Amino acid sequence: MVCSQVGQLRGSSNEVSNAELKLFLEVELCLDLRRLSSPGKTKEEILLFFKLYDPLEEKIRYVGRLFVKQSGKLLEILSKLKELAGFSPDEEIDLFELEDGDIICFQKSLRNQCREQYRFPEVPLFLKYVYNCKFKVRIGHDETEQKAEACLYTMIKVARDEDLAEQIGKEIYFDLVDHDKVRTFCIEKQKPFTQLKEEVAKAFGIPVQFQRYWIWAKRQNHTYRPDRALTAQEETQLVGELREVSNKWNNDELKLFLEVELCLDLRPLHPPGKATREEILLFLKLYDPLKETIRYVGHLFVKGSGKPLEIKTKLKELAGFSPDEEIELFEEIKFEPSLVCEKIDSMLSFCEGQLEDGDIICFQKSLQNQCTEQYRFPEVPSFLEYMHNCQPKEHEMLVPSSNFPTKKPQPVKVAPADTLSMVDAQVVDDAASPRFTWTIDNFSRLNVKKYSDVFDIGGYKWRILIFPKGNNVDYLSMYLDVADAATLPTGWSRHAKFSLAVVDQIHGKFTLRKAVESSRRT
Repeated sequence: MVCSQVGQLRGSSNEVSNAELKLFLEVELCLDLRRLSSPGKTKEEILLFFKLYDPLEEKIRYVGRLFVKQSGKLLEILSKLKELAGFSPDEEIDLFELEDGDIICFQKSLRNQCREQYRFPEVPLFLKYVYNCKFKVRIGHDETEQKAEACLYTMIKVARDEDLAEQIGKEIYFDLVDHDKVRTFCIEKQKPFTQLKEEVAKAFGIPVQFQRYWIWAKRQNHTYRPDRALTAQEETQLVGELREVSNKWNNDELKLFLEVELCLDLRPLHPPGKATREEILLFLKLYDPLKETIRYVGHLFVKGSGKPLEIKTKLKELAGFSPDEEIELFEEIKFEPSLVCEKIDSMLSFCEGQLEDGDIICFQKSLQNQCTEQYRFPEVPSFLEYMHNCQPKEHEMLVPSSNFPTKKPQPVKVAPADTLSMVDAQVVDDAASPRFTWTIDNFSRLNVKKYSDVFDIGGYKWRILIFPKGNNVDYLSMYLDVADAATLPTGWSRHAKFSLAVVDQIHGKFTLRKAVESSRRT
């Protein structure tokens, strides 16, 4: 083989592609660093690779390779394996065969230990866990249809107060947390829920008896809020059974909020979590109009019959304000598609103000006796509206505000059954402004984004873009698009004032209309 040409070597490989050859580089050195005179193996020898598994850290690592005699026994190489792993000579080890004997994975023997402290005490269990955590995609006879086969594990995302404090005011301003950035636990569906508690205790250092879990639910206003606490009965169920209590469309993922309840003497409250059914779990944010920042300050249980006036002392304490500081409270209701943040009437009870579990109260120092002109955004609603408008949008909706034609628009066409009409009027309050009507047939059957025909207004080319099933939302998304943006020179800009409307199919009247004024530069 040493004198063979490269092209002749391809016959030695069982690779499908003869143009590619995969090699393993073996380096054999004597103690004086000179190459051995006869490198490689003899006909009687087998080349084996070795991996070491640590059941405590749940990790596998490569430790080396050995030439062994075919007639030899594994017992003869145990000392060498202990040396490779850094074990003491008297350590007992167990060996497991992988991949038809080419790879051997070994670990410390657990015969004389309590195996219950490990999730995966031995190599086969750990490898099965790793394998099942991966989704297998099965393609049927129809090549366009792919189905994800549910794995044997449930992904549980656990958000804590620490996650909310880390993200609010830095990465997010609306809602409470980005669940893609919290700790995820992979728990076997057939395991009891107590398995998660043990994993959380190990990861966060929170004893099991102090843990209380709330289910995140998606509301009609498209926000995610902790909806209710798990019952004592639910916490005794299997992990796979708990997925039914979540209204998340992905049943292989469960979102939970971890509430930690401690008494002053560090004994768990009994029962943990809400003391009575009358209590409401509220989340608290603090706004600073001078620094223009919002931060999370914690959560609080309040009585439904209580009034916001009764918790102001506690809020001042959380914020570090003096007891005589006046504060104002606002409720963050929703942020998509438009922001709604309203001032809370301190004289109404929480139930009368329709506050419920998971709601957000954002408070600040009162500016009643101050000059508000020194602040760009003196109160919570104005700041959140500013941040909402600053959020980048994937598609800008733009129509030029200059050179508008003055001709009368054509009458609005009423769409027949199973069609949808959208109208674009550039000047919202001017009936004489140009108007483009797009009628879409068989709208209910559309599943992918769709563009209208290109139309010309003010000397510019435009088109309407829709996502029938929503663009990262679960309702219709509609945009105005610069049709020739790809051909425009660098530095082009547009300023537009327009409205988009969805036409009632039966009466020919607007059922939804939204005005927009926006600018875009590249």
